[in-house]
Amino acid sequence: MIMAWSAAIAAGAFVILVAGLLVGMRILLGRLAKVQQSAEAMQRDVSRLTAELSGLLPPTEEAIRTAQRQLSAVNRFFEAAGEVGGAIKHTTSAVESVTAVLAESAARHAERTETKRQAGEVFEWAELGIAAWQLWQSRRSSAVSSENDGVRHDAHVTASSSESTGRGEGHAKNERSE
Repeated sequence: MIMAWSAAIAAGAFVILVAGLLVGMRILLGRLAKVQQSAEAMQRDVSRLTAELSGLLPPTEEAIRTAQRQLSAVNRFFEAAGEVGGAIKHTTSAVESVTAVLAESAARHAERTETKRQAGEVFEWAELGIAAWQLWQSRRSSAVSSENDGVRHDAHVTASSSESTGRGEGHAKNERSE
């Protein structure tokens, strides 16, 4: 009987073991089904995302082409700005050259004007010297003739001084005009 009991216990243990294995397999199959459903959901999501990404690809390519064209246009703009800068630099140097020539010309003109003014002063002094010399000659000749004629020397001096006063007025006018 012990053997029968042992065989019954062994058979009971085997049934419990098989039942446990069947329950475990059933739980495992349930979890596996959930994993399969999750995998299928992920596959559907990946397929949907792939479709969306492939739908975004042409607009992205177009945006990249547009950006490339705009960068090319900006590059041409900067090249044009560089050329304008070069033209401005050239114009500035030309204006500086013209300004230098005008400044030099103005300086030469000012020097000529100064020289002309100095020459005018020299002529005025020469005129004054000639007038003085003529006055001296006229006094000398009148003094010589008054000694010869017996005429008073004082009368000729008065006439000569009024004559020199008239000449001096012309010089005063020239000096005031400067």
